[in-house]
Amino acid sequence: TPKLMSNFAVPTVEFLFDIQSPWAYIASTRISVIVRRTRAKVLWTPVSLGGVYEAVKAPQSKAGNSTYVMGPQRATYHQLDFKRTLRRNNLKINYQPNHPVKSLDALRLLHATPDTHREQLAHALYHSYWIQNNDISDRRLLLATAKELNIPSEYPLDNSIFTNTTIQERLRKATQRAVNLGAPDVPSFVINNYQNSGTERLFWGQDRLHFVELALEQASRGVSSFKEIDNIDKYYPRCVKRGTKSDKERTLRFWFDFASPWSFLAYTQLERIRREAGDKVKIEYMPFLLGAVFRKLGMADIPLFTMPKANQQYWTFDLLDWTDFWNALALQSDPNYKPFSFKWTQVFPIRSITALRVFLLEPKTIDCLFKASWQDDIPLGTSEEILANVLNKGGFDGPALIQATKNNVNNVKDRLLKNTELAVEKGLFGAPIFQVDDGQLVWGQDRINVVEDLLAGWEDVDQSDNEVSAKL
Repeated sequence: TPKLMSNFAVPTVEFLFDIQSPWAYIASTRISVIVRRTRAKVLWTPVSLGGVYEAVKAPQSKAGNSTYVMGPQRATYHQLDFKRTLRRNNLKINYQPNHPVKSLDALRLLHATPDTHREQLAHALYHSYWIQNNDISDRRLLLATAKELNIPSEYPLDNSIFTNTTIQERLRKATQRAVNLGAPDVPSFVINNYQNSGTERLFWGQDRLHFVELALEQASRGVSSFKEIDNIDKYYPRCVKRGTKSDKERTLRFWFDFASPWSFLAYTQLERIRREAGDKVKIEYMPFLLGAVFRKLGMADIPLFTMPKANQQYWTFDLLDWTDFWNALALQSDPNYKPFSFKWTQVFPIRSITALRVFLLEPKTIDCLFKASWQDDIPLGTSEEILANVLNKGGFDGPALIQATKNNVNNVKDRLLKNTELAVEKGLFGAPIFQVDDGQLVWGQDRINVVEDLLAGWEDVDQSDNEVSAKL
């Protein structure tokens, strides 16, 4: 760990959490380790998850639960992803039978606790709820927990704490602060001096903790770019030692649509993934019509636009964070790597059907088609002329390829249709999706570390084990 530079203040992260959230529980086990590694300071700030949902108009509502508003395919995957995350962090949980149990009184007790002891009490309450199955709405239990830990308080440790208007106002203000900072959910993390700019920056999700740690490193070193941090790959959590090659022949299936910006980010890393996994790994490209899958599943044509504004705004920053991260990581592993840029297209959604058929006829077009869509902001789905120009500039005969799709050369129309039908059959609900051999699905370019571990031999969880039900 580098020595803190004397002319920089101790970097600080504020951890916004609710005892009721299982994802925040996972984050609570990781954040303390991260601040120790970076010699940073963490402020534990309890917020009301229901209050955040109500303020951002989340579809799960104030007292809701995220899997209830998902389609069955995504809800099933969400459970798998949660079990996978528990395993990757060597954690186990026991669900409280009545989850979600109201946590307002627990949050009020935490706000009555000095900052110096709040982390200790939060860990005890997380253990009580997520390991011991206790009812954290039971005021007697809450008070007994605080007394057992000899937690100091500026208020008497009795029932008056739960009705104290000053404490209630602290919780209300903390929740409103989370909303004002753009938190769509918990856990969220606020860096107090992001990239030494003097401004605050929020990160959402325990799966963004590597960004939090990198931001703390930037603050302690006085730098403002991921590229200035050595060995950046060590911040992206892995379960298998980096550099481990696949010990047998494996196929990595990459399900994608040119209409998906997250597919583009994933595509930029495929060559690095293949190179680091070794010669025994083969990538199989699986283009499909994402919009057709959405319609088949009864979803909105553009699910992003149905999300609360807080989510939409967060994803805008998140795409740029990943762009910076992937470029920095790839440059450190390959000096000849050419960084990419990301720009949200002005014509969205992208009509990608012809481009996908072109790819099936000539797979080498994938680079120019993805970059036109999400790097150069070229609306290739708006006219054949624009698409032909993109292909021509990429070194291909654009008009001939487009005409070949019209003539259904090599049965290209049915091939794309069959891929799309197969995607529905396999339970796909978004893009990109990865699959190693015939294993379970991995959704999202932010789970590339899971993909890399699977290629290196990490054993996935068994989805047939139903210990995690639709309670998330």
